Amino acid sequence: MKLLLSALLLGGLVALVRVDAFGQHVKPQPSAKDVARKVSLRCSPRKLWLGDTLTLNMSVPHGRDSAILSPDDKFFWLRSWEPNNRETTAQWYAFENVRQLKIFTGEAKGSAGNGDELIFMKTGWYSIRVSYNLETDDGTPFNECKVYYTHRSRPARGRT
Repeated sequence: MKLLLSALLLGGLVALVRVDAFGQHVKPQPSAKDVARKVSLRCSPRKLWLGDTLTLNMSVPHGRDSAILSPDDKFFWLRSWEPNNRETTAQWYAFENVRQLKIFTGEAKGSAGNGDELIFMKTGWYSIRVSYNLETDDGTPFNECKVYYTHRSRPARGRT
């Protein structure tokens, strides 16, 4: 079933990817209905430690772009439009129907411009965003939840 879904998604990409007059791929834009849709995004737990798992619960459908901003405002892509990579693009299209995403703080990586990097490396507030377009300031709304992360292992219970 998963293989069939992947094949359908990849095959469907040919029809969904537009090319402009210069031969560049054009990112599909959300419809007015997509932009107006109320989306729920919940992060739990709200306080995380190194080695914990962050769970994102989302209503579907929701945006296809997803990113995490670190305490120093470094932008890490989790899902983004990459038309030259068919597998990543298929994952991008499929993401809008994902209800739950689990992110392990000890291993989570995101694209920060120079390849994938570990995301959770500093103590502080992290913002998780989901939208149809996080790459513009055109007013496309985004959903956001915040978590506080401590970059050390959780203290053992019973210790002070």
